[in-house]
Amino acid sequence: MSSSVLGNTGSLGADAVLDSLRNLRTSGTLVVSDARGSMILQLAKGQVEASFKLGAYQRLEATNQDFHMHPHAAGEVPELPGRAPESGSALLRALPRLSPGQRLPAGAVELSRLVEALSERSFTGVLSFERQGESAAAVFLEGSIRAAVHERGGRVLGRVEALRMLQKLGREAKDGVMTLEPLDTLIAEPLVALALDNHAPEGAEPFTGVDVDDRGYRFVRNGSVFLCVPSQPLHSGQRYSLPSQAQTQATELALPSEPPGWEDRRYTLTLRGKDALNPMTELNMTFSNDHGEVGKAVLETLGNGATLEQAAQDLTLDLSELKPWLDRLEGAGLIRARG
Repeated sequence: MSSSVLGNTGSLGADAVLDSLRNLRTSGTLVVSDARGSMILQLAKGQVEASFKLGAYQRLEATNQDFHMHPHAAGEVPELPGRAPESGSALLRALPRLSPGQRLPAGAVELSRLVEALSERSFTGVLSFERQGESAAAVFLEGSIRAAVHERGGRVLGRVEALRMLQKLGREAKDGVMTLEPLDTLIAEPLVALALDNHAPEGAEPFTGVDVDDRGYRFVRNGSVFLCVPSQPLHSGQRYSLPSQAQTQATELALPSEPPGWEDRRYTLTLRGKDALNPMTELNMTFSNDHGEVGKAVLETLGNGATLEQAAQDLTLDLSELKPWLDRLEGAGLIRARG
């Protein structure tokens, strides 16, 4: 076996998968998951060297279990690959795949309804999207979105802007894969801490969180490493963890308030808007004094016919930063939305 295998045991138990790996003398990491938790097994030539239980995982003999077998040379701790090892986002570099997860219908995901359903279930896990050159993820803790990231073409968006892109991808992207995967809090919480750049306090022992060093992202429970995601980390020599539940309430993220598809809108310049860009007019001087170079750049970009998403990217602004300019320019009678 030379590459990772993800699947479900069906009518067999996870012990049957383990027996096969033992016969093949396979080295690597096997993760098996039921509805209540997961078991991480470290294998060396088919023999179990160490095991780590997450959540209330029941027993290997049970049927219908998800599994992920990742072959690698025998090492000190279990290893799973990250979703995007070369990403500019620490969250995407560190995010492992423990199970196949639930694949959602491409191009037919209404994110607001999905988030509502996950909130009712108090879901802890990750909603992810992947296609060539583009990745996104939103991490849930007990039904609330606590971290989100989107990356395309080397540009990384976080928080609400990442959720805006996930909303659009769920609705329109038919060539990607959107997956919902439960995660234990011992993995989900450190991922949120990474995304928030929430460093562990000095002297917090025994440590529980994620320890980042030259070997990668090492998930730790009470001082013991139970999983490593190998990577050349963005920042080495750091430890991340979340504070108490009460302190993390402020990190909950909500979906964008604008309607789906808002980022695809285009604006046109009114006659007054065109005069504002004409150096031969009196309005041009007034506009420059009132709105400055940024306002001028926004007006010119919108006048060129760019969508709001394109305009934000061209101006190196988040859409949430562009919106006040839209309100300001529209209120001044300089632009109007295209019909």
